[in-house]
Amino acid sequence: MNANGVASVPRVHDSAEHQGTPTPKQRHQDTWFFPKEFSIDLINIPGLSQRMREEVLNTAWEYSRVVIPQYTNWTRFCCYVRLSAIGIISEYNGELTDITATNKILGYDVDELLDTIRINRPGADESKHDELFRRYVNHLVHSPRIWFRARDGDALIRFGLAAALSSNDTDDVWFDEAQLQVLSEICVTLYDAVAFFKHRSEGEIHNTFAYLDPKLQVNTYGRAREVLWSIDSAWGKSPRHLVALNHVRFFGGPMHMTMRRYRYVENGMELGRPETEEVVNDAREYYKLWYRARFDNVISRESYLLYPGLAEPLQQDVKRECDKCEYRRNYGASTINEFGGVKLCEACRDEWRQYTETPAARGRGVPGN
Repeated sequence: MNANGVASVPRVHDSAEHQGTPTPKQRHQDTWFFPKEFSIDLINIPGLSQRMREEVLNTAWEYSRVVIPQYTNWTRFCCYVRLSAIGIISEYNGELTDITATNKILGYDVDELLDTIRINRPGADESKHDELFRRYVNHLVHSPRIWFRARDGDALIRFGLAAALSSNDTDDVWFDEAQLQVLSEICVTLYDAVAFFKHRSEGEIHNTFAYLDPKLQVNTYGRAREVLWSIDSAWGKSPRHLVALNHVRFFGGPMHMTMRRYRYVENGMELGRPETEEVVNDAREYYKLWYRARFDNVISRESYLLYPGLAEPLQQDVKRECDKCEYRRNYGASTINEFGGVKLCEACRDEWRQYTETPAARGRGVPGN
């Protein structure tokens, strides 16, 4: 802890070797930074080493500062950092959390954090091949609109928008469903285009270009960026709305360049680098929390755990009405250069292409645009 109350913990940065990238002659030494308010967070959590604790808190702090670059309410902002820490641990090691058993996770009272930040909860065998996972993957590709809503939930975009407004004491601004869909679609499209190789190395199911032809990355990103700047210019005189838009903007590359998690510097200042076998093997060592949760346990707490409208299609196990798309009993990538979800046929991919060519029309529903 330095004189300014900032915790700093030097660590040798050795992940370049694990990522299959050249190791510098002089190895870079990471120093993890986070404010003193988090110095006793995540203490004595079984299965969480001191080194990982420090890195998680640093990553949660970096992420929160990137996507909410300014705030006026420190207490609410700290709640967002802590909720981000829960999400980070849940993503890389779901065994440490059980959202189906309790609302107290990793020493945090989730209800208390949400109440403080004043965000309403969603809905006001431990294997990645669980029934919940299979049904969820099938649901993702039912339509492009459903995909973007589910990806929004996975990336916590609406939650982040609400947290950004709350952290800036902006309690009287929110968006209708159509506006949220547009803002979320921009976030998802920008992020997934930049994270394409990272996600493919992980065998992800949550990447737009797993279902849309990857050759359309550049054009799709360009259209989303255009709509973003269109809305930005319309909201230029409304600082309260710009708080939310700043959250959207950083998903399109600045996050990947600024946060150490994404290794922009370590990868030679390249935003996207095709994966190697070593990268794939390392990336697929962990499975997300979603993939571990039991179907019945989640459905029994649907009003708390799922966003409105998700439980019914999961229970019905709804699929696209297409016998040419490749559905499987067990999902996950088995080879390099492969995503882990449903493989859409060419006709269905074309439906997605047509949808992603019209973000400007959907963007016209945003106030002032």
